[in-house]
Amino acid sequence: MATTYTKVSELTALTNAASEDFLLIIDDPSGSAQSKKITVGNFLGNVSTNTVFNANVALKYSATPANSTITVSKGTILYDSDYLYIAVANNTLKRVTLESF
Repeated sequence: MATTYTKVSELTALTNAASEDFLLIIDDPSGSAQSKKITVGNFLGNVSTNTVFNANVALKYSATPANSTITVSKGTILYDSDYLYIAVANNTLKRVTLESF
């Protein structure tokens, strides 16, 4: 019997995953790549319980924008050592000063 393969891009999309659902992982992609699986629960196991992931939020770490109207999607969050920047609309950033407490 011939083996059939399906491209990952051709799989049916899933919008809500349960903790026991599996994710496909390519382990060591630049070396000896191996396909492996991990449950959603194990993948997110080290994430704080009060963290909310939303398709409209993207985190960009340690990036200082050139100005408040850079090309950026609504929901993107950036920071540097002095400010937290939040895209409140496409191409519109606002910032909050970071202070010690």
